[in-house]
Amino acid sequence: MKVSVIIPNYNNACFLPECLDSVLSQTYQNFEIIIIDDGSQDGSHEILINYQSLHPEKIRYYWHPERKNKGVSSTLNLAIEKSTGEYIARIDSDDIWYPEKLQQQVPILDNHPEIDIVYSCSEFIDRSGKELPGLEGKNITNSENPLASMLISFVTPQNTVVFRRKVFDQVGLFDESLIYSDWDLMVRIFSHYKAFFIDKPLAKYRIHDQTLSKGIDPQINLARIVAVFHSLEQKSTEVGGKLLEPRNQALLNLQLAFHIFCEGKEEEAINYINQAFQKDPSLKGDVEFFNFWLNQWKPDFYTIHHQHFGFWVIAHLPPTISPAFRSQLVEMQLGDPKTKDFFVRRGIQRNMAQSEQVDMMDIFEDCPDVISLPASWKKGILGEIYPTLLFASYKTGDLRKTQYYWKKTIELDPYWLRNRGIWSIGLKSLLGRRMRPTIDNSERYDRAKS
Repeated sequence: MKVSVIIPNYNNACFLPECLDSVLSQTYQNFEIIIIDDGSQDGSHEILINYQSLHPEKIRYYWHPERKNKGVSSTLNLAIEKSTGEYIARIDSDDIWYPEKLQQQVPILDNHPEIDIVYSCSEFIDRSGKELPGLEGKNITNSENPLASMLISFVTPQNTVVFRRKVFDQVGLFDESLIYSDWDLMVRIFSHYKAFFIDKPLAKYRIHDQTLSKGIDPQINLARIVAVFHSLEQKSTEVGGKLLEPRNQALLNLQLAFHIFCEGKEEEAINYINQAFQKDPSLKGDVEFFNFWLNQWKPDFYTIHHQHFGFWVIAHLPPTISPAFRSQLVEMQLGDPKTKDFFVRRGIQRNMAQSEQVDMMDIFEDCPDVISLPASWKKGILGEIYPTLLFASYKTGDLRKTQYYWKKTIELDPYWLRNRGIWSIGLKSLLGRRMRPTIDNSERYDRAKS
């Protein structure tokens, strides 16, 4: 048997037929299906028994002893142990494959012995199968250090991956102590093996109430990710390969620093920053890479209620880091649009949460003392906040806030006086709501004339 398709299932009876049909209808047919039920109580068992009877040559169906629920990692490991194929492909029981998926992937492994993993991007669908915006997955195979990219973010949709069996012999199976065991596994695999990316969607990832990593509480998500990085830190020597390279060890420490910072454990985060520079002394001369790491996409558990992470890190760099490195890093952070966006969002959201207008300079109050924010830079931030709050206050009918933010907008940038809409809002707020119908009629007359 060339390919073993492993499918873990837990209470996905309503999606199972569509998933199984998408596998059975593959244009490439040299495969077996190993499906393990993880203690479902929704009628999945009856569906799977029926499919197995209809396709005995393709489907082998198992479950845990006593029909227990043991979790997805244990279920996947049992499926791998029961499989016989030279290659292993995973699909979860609520997802769908395109008919040509295996046909496009298997020849790459057949014809390129240096490639051990093939994956692609995946589309999103909702519970009903309707396509959602965006794609999951990213090509990191051509980067200088694919493992570093994998440490920064999980970019290999598991419903698209085909592995050679030997990778599991080398790096082991899924870590059953982790919820996000697939990320841990892919870091271990990328530490030793080369991957190939197909730049087209070959699968559909379904988002619904039971999806493991979507729509959960951000703090639960954070704790699960921290567990992955702690696990990788503890078993780095055992994993070996590229994970032991100084830059990847440093990046592992930096990722721990960021996520632990988000947990509010600043002293522990500082310790991991120090360890990163100890693990890779060349890091202190590579400000471009360090800034690149700081500017990576931040998950939703990093919010405007935190200190700005980039500035916080600069303030807590080891004392051995040169002043030139620090000053370069400050300039890079000030010039990055994400930094500006952080403070703009903070100013807008803080005000929206208050019944009275607030002093906008407070949004910079937790900036470390060692970092001096230029007055012109702050002015640019406020120049985006005040007009936004002006229009929002006017829209909600808050006369007092409208007056206040109209004045602040004009004081900060008199150029706004050339805008007729600003003049109109200002007059309405100053004259009061009683004048609004009259002025609205006048504006309609002016537009009709023009």
